[in-house]
Amino acid sequence: MHHQYTINLIFSLLIFSSFTNSGKAGLLENELDVISYNLTIEPDFYKGSIEGMVIIKFQIDPIVNFITLKAGDLLIDKVTGESVIEFKKTGQTLIIDLSEREKNENEIIINYHGNPKTGLFFHSAPAYVYTVYSTSHWMVCNDLPSDKAILSLNIIAPKGKKCVASGELIEIQEKEEKTLFQWHQNYETPAYTYGFAIGNFNKTEEKSEAVLLEYFSENYSPEELSSIFKDTQNMLSFFEEKSGIEYYQTTYSQILIGDHYQEMSGFSVLKNIYGNMVLKDSTETNLISHELAHQWWGNRITCKRWSHFWLNEAFATYMSAAFNEYRFGKNKYLSDINAYLKVYEDIKKRDNDKPLVFRNWVNPSRDDRNLVYFKGAYVLHLLREEMGSESFWKGIKFYSQKYFGRSVETIDFQKAMEESSGENLQTFFDKWVY
Repeated sequence: MHHQYTINLIFSLLIFSSFTNSGKAGLLENELDVISYNLTIEPDFYKGSIEGMVIIKFQIDPIVNFITLKAGDLLIDKVTGESVIEFKKTGQTLIIDLSEREKNENEIIINYHGNPKTGLFFHSAPAYVYTVYSTSHWMVCNDLPSDKAILSLNIIAPKGKKCVASGELIEIQEKEEKTLFQWHQNYETPAYTYGFAIGNFNKTEEKSEAVLLEYFSENYSPEELSSIFKDTQNMLSFFEEKSGIEYYQTTYSQILIGDHYQEMSGFSVLKNIYGNMVLKDSTETNLISHELAHQWWGNRITCKRWSHFWLNEAFATYMSAAFNEYRFGKNKYLSDINAYLKVYEDIKKRDNDKPLVFRNWVNPSRDDRNLVYFKGAYVLHLLREEMGSESFWKGIKFYSQKYFGRSVETIDFQKAMEESSGENLQTFFDKWVY
């Protein structure tokens, strides 16, 4: 019963991770390549609005005379920069015309404001705000998953509030009735992994060797937070071992807030009521491990385009089951796998099965999303059975180390598993993936 509740919670997660992007190819010659974002943003808790200024450093071939960025329903006040001629907003797209120039590198400054309808969620009592996906609805950006960039995030919050955000906290400055939190992420990730949360949070922390683990909530006590997240240290070590890559920040934060789930760079948001489930059954930690797994598979090893989205989500889903096997035993692992298989079989009964590599990822259905998560995780289980556990995990480590910090397509994963094992896996991938 509890396990089925976990699956239902993951279903609710899927609703907020559908990604309605058009599934463009990865960065090609002449495409926009953002190097860094430097954002200053101030949410207004009473109006549900934001004001922002983002400095975008990018490179693009000088023969290209315009760039496009995503800006949701934001109102653009001005765009300035040495190469900027003019700008216009069409729907949710910001088009910036560029002058003739000789170099690839450019810098523009965009001032904007707005009342985001999605991507940023305000809560009035108690007063808090947090981001979930749809970064372009609160920050002008290039939202292709293949375009990874460094981030500086300057957040202006009411005095007395705590702040959690992507990257590492560099400085806190008190200014009259406001507080400026300065965060910096010195490694590249796609824009959808950026985010923050502001509120009057309870907090507790623990040290995991070189990593400070922080837990936040509006309503759980520090003691309850310690109990809910007590396996985080084990999870961190497990994913480091399976990937062959140490966690790359000095902090990892988790916050129980609102009605959503999302992995972000350096922290995760988890639905507030999820904490109660873990307090009732300490083995129901799938969503904690799922979001943490994304710090490797998703945030740093990222699908090049959304049609290969299973490389993000199936991996995180499968890794949560693999951790359960390590922590709670084989029966718990098989219970997870059987739950994933049941979801997949129900989809097949409705004749909605599709390859894991989608033709495109435009307006995906609930079944499409469930295929990416649950069929994908089940297929990774089958691949492990096909290869044997030792060869499978050797391949996962080889793949993870080879593509860490890069964008990938399914063929990259297939070839890495083949190269590591010396096996030809074409028949398996043709049957289950393509």
